[in-house]
Amino acid sequence: MVSTDGRDKSGRAALSVAKGTKKAAASRPSPAEKFNADHDEPATRAGRLLAQRQRSQKLHDYYDDALAEIRASLERAPSRQGETPG
Repeated sequence: MVSTDGRDKSGRAALSVAKGTKKAAASRPSPAEKFNADHDEPATRAGRLLAQRQRSQKLHDYYDDALAEIRASLERAPSRQGETPG
């Protein structure tokens, strides 16, 4: 970036972006903190795992239904093999 007085300010802009990135990184937990946070009480962990299993089951059911609909629509569609365009 060049200002109206002709000075190059790209270095200053890059430094301000780097400082903003450091602040954002500092607000996130470190990998060590995440690891320690994952060691919840067994009951809490079991509750989270149950909720995750239920979400996974719903997603699995949704994909099964979507796949069944796609297969059914393909079976209903007329075969295009041997047809001549025109």
